[in-house]
Amino acid sequence: MAHSLHQKIAEAEARLARLREQSRKMENGQKIILGGMLINAARKNPKIRQWLLDEAEKSINRDVDKKRLEPLLDTLRSTSEPQPENRAETTSEAVTSILSDNALRD
Repeated sequence: MAHSLHQKIAEAEARLARLREQSRKMENGQKIILGGMLINAARKNPKIRQWLLDEAEKSINRDVDKKRLEPLLDTLRSTSEPQPENRAETTSEAVTSILSDNALRD
């Protein structure tokens, strides 16, 4: 039995909806992984921590988002600074180091 044109359209729309949902799930998963990496880096590196706090201050506008992130940002603000080393590490070096450490664990 041949599918009517309306059935074919409905099937194509259903397939498109599944693909969109699959894409959304993948993007959300990527955001979660990168967010976790960034939080971990901010806990370890004062430059990344300060950048993250500055970005949060500039970028987060909705009260509900501010309230949700408040405990984390407060924790980051109160994180003690590590003892200074001989040479200051750049943010790029810090991110590279953290990503390398994470890659070695995987």
